[in-house]
Amino acid sequence: MLIILSSALALVSLALASYEDIRTKSVTNAVWWIFSAGLLMMLFERRDVWVSYVPESILAVGIQELIMCRVYGRADSHAFSCCAVFLCLTGPGLEGHIMHMSLALVMLSAVQFLRGNIARGLKLKRPVPFIPYIALSFIIPVIIPHIFMPQIY
Repeated sequence: MLIILSSALALVSLALASYEDIRTKSVTNAVWWIFSAGLLMMLFERRDVWVSYVPESILAVGIQELIMCRVYGRADSHAFSCCAVFLCLTGPGLEGHIMHMSLALVMLSAVQFLRGNIARGLKLKRPVPFIPYIALSFIIPVIIPHIFMPQIY
């Protein structure tokens, strides 16, 4: 039951972050506290996986917050960090996190290519909100199976 509640909190926080990113080009830290509350509930629900998944979670968050935050914005790093911990606690682990990041980047690239927003050097001509792509790439392979097949998780 807590996994469903954690998934709902993840959806709510990603929806709020996407809305804020689109409207104001920034995201308040309170959004990530919502996601973190769900992650804490899941962590206490799944105490049996601490030994294997907590180190993966720490590694994923460290990579996002220390290295990848220089590639894209701080809010984008926070979004990827929260999603990475969720993925580590639900089973896909670092492989799932890498797939999630790859899917988000492919979706962003494809849409921006079709819109003609990619300049030489594969840089965006005009900056666009990235969190909606992060959210959608998280919902498709992660949340939808939780909703339709909760007994597996």
